[in-house]
Amino acid sequence: MKEGIKLATKAKKLTLFALTWPIFIELLLHMLMGNADTFMLIQYSDQSVAAVSVTNQILSVVIVMFGFVAQGAAILIAQNLGAERVKKAGEITVMSISLNLIFSLILSVALYVWWSQFLI
Repeated sequence: MKEGIKLATKAKKLTLFALTWPIFIELLLHMLMGNADTFMLIQYSDQSVAAVSVTNQILSVVIVMFGFVAQGAAILIAQNLGAERVKKAGEITVMSISLNLIFSLILSVALYVWWSQFLI
């Protein structure tokens, strides 16, 4: 029981900034990666810049899709761990990893087969 009190006290010390700065850094680096590609190719040709921009948009959609599953799973896992249902939290973890694996396979096949339609 003392461990639960210690965890509750420790959790109260977290600020909103402490919870959100990793997300901000991830999004910033992702955006900078796309911008760096654009700046490097701007001297080469306009078509290459357009192709990289479209590709960055497709990658952003894919990343957001995986983020939805991960955020939903994180919420459910946190709720179950808070309710001390460790087994259920483990099941949700396995299901979310499996779902993201299935999404990645489907998206990989779709992008491989229809790459020209996506880029047009």
